[in-house]
Amino acid sequence: MSNTALDLISSSLRLVNVLAAGETCPISEANDALQVFNDMIDSWNTMRLAIFTTKTEDFPLVLGQQSYTMGPGGNFNTVRPAQIDAMSAILLYNPSNPVEEPIAMYSWDQWQTKVPVKVVSGSFPTICYDDGGFPLRTLNMWPIQSTGTINNVRIYSWQALTQPAALNTAISVPPGYRQAFRFNLAVLLGLEFSATVPAGVAQVAVESLARIKVINMPDLTMESDLLPEPLSTNYRADMFGLGF
Repeated sequence: MSNTALDLISSSLRLVNVLAAGETCPISEANDALQVFNDMIDSWNTMRLAIFTTKTEDFPLVLGQQSYTMGPGGNFNTVRPAQIDAMSAILLYNPSNPVEEPIAMYSWDQWQTKVPVKVVSGSFPTICYDDGGFPLRTLNMWPIQSTGTINNVRIYSWQALTQPAALNTAISVPPGYRQAFRFNLAVLLGLEFSATVPAGVAQVAVESLARIKVINMPDLTMESDLLPEPLSTNYRADMFGLGF
């Protein structure tokens, strides 16, 4: 079993016959391969179905402040997420029993057309426009909390896959990811080292990533006021039914 980044890289190189069984990967080639590995993970971090969980973080609002930067060194000092799934205002009038109120996420055109007056005071924000900036996202809240108990904003965002910092970094991932890493990395390393990628390796690369995407598929349940129970989509069978 591949326990470190170097172990996984060596295994991937063996799949495309760059390394023979038992052969040690030279450090220069291993470092090149590590860069390819990190580039692959960086690419996967832009794919919702490659992300296995959502991260939840709470940040305090500042009275009278509308715009908040999010990312390293920003107002919300954390890792900049590739995507924010949802946001809520956490009302702390009773800190022992806080209330969570969803915040609507507006696109730029909704922010432009549906919020003509941007500077409006209120008890807590109900709308947010995220500009998606880099290296810091800017989150524009509406209305602006100007009085009362300082509330929090809860952000639900993609939990990025971890990039190994060094060759001896341990690889710890949920079920299914190790094989997907190994075979998809093998395909990329085949290109990097001008090696022929066996058809079987390419096929397993596609299939292993597909299995991860099925596991990470969001719940597609749809609700209707006209039906007694939620109407849900069985996306695997492409069917609709009650109570699936």
